[in-house]
Amino acid sequence: MAVNAMQITDIYQILNSIHNQATGKVALAPTNTAEFVSQATATLAAGTDAVYNALMDVSMNPIFSVRDYTEKFKGLYKKDEEWGAIRRKISYADRDINEDAIKTWQPVDGDSADQWVIKKEDILEMRFYGSAVYEDHFTVFEDQLKTAFSSPDQLGSFVSNQVTHNNNKYKQYRENLSRATLANFIGAKVYLDNGIVHLLTEYNAETGLSLTAQTVYQPGNMEPFFRWVRAKINTLGRMMSERSSEYQFAVQGKNINRHTGPQYLKMYIDSASLDKIDAMVNTTTYHDEPLAYADVEGVNFWQSIKSPHEINVTPSYTAANGTVATAPAQNVQKIFGVMFDQDAIGINQYFYAVRNTPVNARRLYYNTWLHARMQYMNDLTEKGIILLLD
Repeated sequence: MAVNAMQITDIYQILNSIHNQATGKVALAPTNTAEFVSQATATLAAGTDAVYNALMDVSMNPIFSVRDYTEKFKGLYKKDEEWGAIRRKISYADRDINEDAIKTWQPVDGDSADQWVIKKEDILEMRFYGSAVYEDHFTVFEDQLKTAFSSPDQLGSFVSNQVTHNNNKYKQYRENLSRATLANFIGAKVYLDNGIVHLLTEYNAETGLSLTAQTVYQPGNMEPFFRWVRAKINTLGRMMSERSSEYQFAVQGKNINRHTGPQYLKMYIDSASLDKIDAMVNTTTYHDEPLAYADVEGVNFWQSIKSPHEINVTPSYTAANGTVATAPAQNVQKIFGVMFDQDAIGINQYFYAVRNTPVNARRLYYNTWLHARMQYMNDLTEKGIILLLD
């Protein structure tokens, strides 16, 4: 396990599992995100060639069905300057103020004041180690495919789109690891019961209603509920901007008071719910709200495209004594959204290389290899709130 360890981890098995859940190839499955958080295409079409056995004889101009993919969760990425191979994070805990300040204003004869009394800062230093690796390759044939295309330009387009396809695949794997890093944060927060907001429970308590996750979507209930949710999110955002220890986990007993202004606040909200808020609330209210400046992104699903509103992960977290721990499996359902400080979750790709082999003189092909090293971080000492629709 590479969590906070000076080693590289080959995570291809869990990476494939995460990717298959996200793409719908398999259903939601228990996933050990603690392993790395430091926490559809048919075969190519042309038939008499001996290479792919899928490319047909040339009879018309081909259409290359590949387009560049824009990955999601890019707001979680950190630059190398922010997070290198080893990241140190130093936080300052509050100590009580001096007890004898009154003497400054009420001097007493015969008394003296020592201005050289030492008062050391209460420091918490945390370190993030470890990385996960990605490796893939594909083969480019120089001469064997010439019979499948009518011109060198077509063959060049085929190879170019082959590169684009494999780059898209890499970006989606990276995206899905980002998704799993967010899921690890949710699972850890739920396990620690820290910063969890039960939206329906609070709404019912305030209104005297008894709505459920199903009846809340009835026409008469939906609009007032989502107006309330918008107001609740605004309130929580302002509360996070207060310098306090709320919505964060304490390590080694350090009383670290943090504040997350709207410019540092990131929000990931269920896309369907975000659409309802936009349609029912934002179109009829115009306020200069602090959260208008927050980074808000819709999430179509949290782990598996087949189970959009739940996760099933075994998360890593920093225990109260400062060591890395693994929580029991957390099956969290009815996830509405996540609000967190930009420093609470981070992803960094600090090595990326694409290299071609020489041409194989006997078989007339070469391989293109893609290598990457990435780091995934959760910091529960930063502010974070999990919104559940229960």
